Amino acid sequence: MGENLFGKYKSVRQLSLALAIYSSTSIFGPLIIIGGIGWYLDKVFNTRPWLLVISIFIAFIVTNILLFKKVIVLNRWIKQQKELAKNKKNNEGREENNLN
Repeated sequence: MGENLFGKYKSVRQLSLALAIYSSTSIFGPLIIIGGIGWYLDKVFNTRPWLLVISIFIAFIVTNILLFKKVIVLNRWIKQQKELAKNKKNNEGREENNLN
């Protein structure tokens, strides 16, 4: 994932919407796909509901991994933005002192 991952959004609203969509797909995607596989295998092997329960547990783990990765990227981006704002403020202060 690129460092400028969130730079393509023009507003906080767009960024928030993108993160909400990512979070939703990170939760429901693995649940539907892995849960569906568990449900199908339960049907094939007549082991209801054990494989479905196990697959839901696996989907829960996958969901947490996906969301944790996104939080790490988001925290890195926030830290980068804070550093950029701090550097900009310091540069503006230096320019003002040079004008005096």
